[in-house]
Amino acid sequence: MSLNKSERQNNIHEIRAGRASLQTRLMLFTLFISLVPLILISARDILQTQQALTSSAETSLRSNAEQTANSLDTFIQTTLDSISIESQISDFTEYLSLSPEMRSGSIEQIRAEDLLVKLSTKDAANIISYALVDVDGNILLDSAHQTSSSNEADEAYFPQARFSDEPILTEVIYDDNQTTTITFANRVLGADGEYVGILRVKYDSNVLQTIIVNSSKISSNALVLLLDQMYIRLADSRNPSLIQKSIAPLSPVDYLLAIETERFQNLPLAIQTTNFTDFENALDNAAVQPFFRVDITPNVSGDDTIAVATMKTRPWSIAYSQPTSVFLAGVQRQTQTNAILVALASILVAIVATVVARALTNPILALTTTANAISQGDLSARANIKSSDEIGLLATAFNSMTDQLQSILVGLEQRIYERTEELEKNKLELETIADVAREIAVIRDLDTLLNVAANLIRERLNYYHVGIFLVDERGEYAILRGASSIAADQMLARNYKLRVGKTGVVGNVTNSGQAYIALDVGLDAVHFENPYLPDTRSEIALPLRSRSITIGALDIQANVPNAFNEQDIQTLQILADQLAAAIENALLVNQVEGALNELTRANRAQVQQIWQSTIDERSATTFEYDGLQIKATPPNLPTELLRKLESGRPVIAQKQNGQGAVESENKTNTLLIPLMVLNQVIGVIGLEQEGPSHTWSEEEIAIAQAAANRAALTLENARLLEESQRRASKERAIFEATSRIGSALSIENILQATAEEMERIVGGSEIILQFHSGHEPKAKS
Repeated sequence: MSLNKSERQNNIHEIRAGRASLQTRLMLFTLFISLVPLILISARDILQTQQALTSSAETSLRSNAEQTANSLDTFIQTTLDSISIESQISDFTEYLSLSPEMRSGSIEQIRAEDLLVKLSTKDAANIISYALVDVDGNILLDSAHQTSSSNEADEAYFPQARFSDEPILTEVIYDDNQTTTITFANRVLGADGEYVGILRVKYDSNVLQTIIVNSSKISSNALVLLLDQMYIRLADSRNPSLIQKSIAPLSPVDYLLAIETERFQNLPLAIQTTNFTDFENALDNAAVQPFFRVDITPNVSGDDTIAVATMKTRPWSIAYSQPTSVFLAGVQRQTQTNAILVALASILVAIVATVVARALTNPILALTTTANAISQGDLSARANIKSSDEIGLLATAFNSMTDQLQSILVGLEQRIYERTEELEKNKLELETIADVAREIAVIRDLDTLLNVAANLIRERLNYYHVGIFLVDERGEYAILRGASSIAADQMLARNYKLRVGKTGVVGNVTNSGQAYIALDVGLDAVHFENPYLPDTRSEIALPLRSRSITIGALDIQANVPNAFNEQDIQTLQILADQLAAAIENALLVNQVEGALNELTRANRAQVQQIWQSTIDERSATTFEYDGLQIKATPPNLPTELLRKLESGRPVIAQKQNGQGAVESENKTNTLLIPLMVLNQVIGVIGLEQEGPSHTWSEEEIAIAQAAANRAALTLENARLLEESQRRASKERAIFEATSRIGSALSIENILQATAEEMERIVGGSEIILQFHSGHEPKAKS
């Protein structure tokens, strides 16, 4: 025993000696590795910070340029989309589709003029005019009336819009009043897609200057330029007087082209340019290097930092610049701040290193002891460290790990059992959904479908009660239509129903369209206590939805509390949706079958009536062909045989003693084929063999059936032709009579012509025409 105590004391001394050695080494090591790397790392961080701040400033400048370009692109694209839509307005199409002589003063002109004026007011500050131009360039209507009746066929927009399927935008040019403008235009197509004119809107180019000026407010001391592909300023946030002047002198060819396209006035080149050649060279290389530094503000010392962004809708570019001194001011301040912080940090590290080295060792040793105990299986070991630093967090993690390990080992079997039970329940529910969907998919009778579904759900999922409610036509009550439980027959017999939105869980669900769970019906305020189901302890109701309309509810009740959870809503709602689809299909099938039967009965009755009238008009309706001639014979088919022919199937019969045809179960020598029109028998074709023992083969019957079908179709066509001829003859007689009557000019002639035509049409009748004046009748014959 004393030996063990001595060994423990020796171990304690060894631990203390090791702890002191660790503290000394940690302190020296911390001092060594902190000061030298700190200086090196700080120097590197200062350089990286400078680069990061410079890169951030460059990114910010580039972002401002791209934001300005996006603003211009948004304005242009929005205007292009607007004029594309406006050119399709029916008021413009109808007006331009009129012939020139019909346009003036027309209601279409008034509508088009009014619409042009309204459109021009959506940006009254910048829109100069809205106009409709015909196919020859003549302005027909213009919101600025002073420009009406002029021709713009020579303007830049006209040929572009005329041959383009998309809306177009022109360059910034000078107009007749020496105002710089941009023009949007789009073709107007007629009802048949033909080109009937152009809708154009002319903007004051100052709209571009407004966007540029607003963009320059994002950053102080910023200069924002909008340049076209010839590097002509279209907007200048700081020097508006330089607008429409090029960055550097243009070549003679480009200068003449600029004058010809009215982008320059017809003035000397020196007046319309500035001399920033370095800026122009940098712009030429902007696709490769969109960020550069040149001097574009001679009145400010130092160069300028410029970012270039290209627009998407036009081949224009945005130059966003700041003086480099302003641009790098933040970088210089940050560099100074970093140097001071590095110096202070070096001093602080040297002081703190000694304290920290000593403070770390004791908790580490204690934590090591605890970790060893845990690794040897002592799960009751705990780290007794109260600090809030990383070691304290590590100790807390060790303790938490031990607690969780104990909890996992103790409750692992219970969790496995619960998870397995839950998986089995989900599997059973999914199998039930599949079985119910498979069973009800083939059922077309609604009551059978509902009862089968309710029984399947209750039997498979072992619930206390399953009920299927459907909302009545007035939407007042949810009526129980299918159920499975001990009280199902009683509830169905008494037409059990609940008021929608007012009574019970089902009423709530049919009103809201959302599933609802009552975990304990004794505590749930919505649950309605059903006297037929006294053992209910929990309930779930799910909406039956068809085309976003709640047509009913699936009600499931259990005799234990807390039988349902949120997962059941997701699973059982799938079942409810399948059931709702089957209900809708059954209702649709019943409707279609009813409509089809009604239509069939109406068609049969109509065909029967028409052919009965046709037969009544003829003296002979039965004909026989004996191989030599066709002759009329009296009808000789028994009524019973005619009723069998109404099925549309051939009948085999034989003649006995010349007394007519009777049906025989044996093979006989007479084949009767019904003539069918729209499933209605209009006649019979009989084929008789002289040999009484002749057997009609399937091929002979098929040929006879095909001939009968063709004959029935031909007879129907002949009847329709006769009916059409009679109608045509009647219409022709009426037309001739009315033509003659209409050609008479006096009352006497009209009366005479009327009487003669009516006598000619009726034949052999006395015609009397009488006027009634209210006193004494007068006659004219």
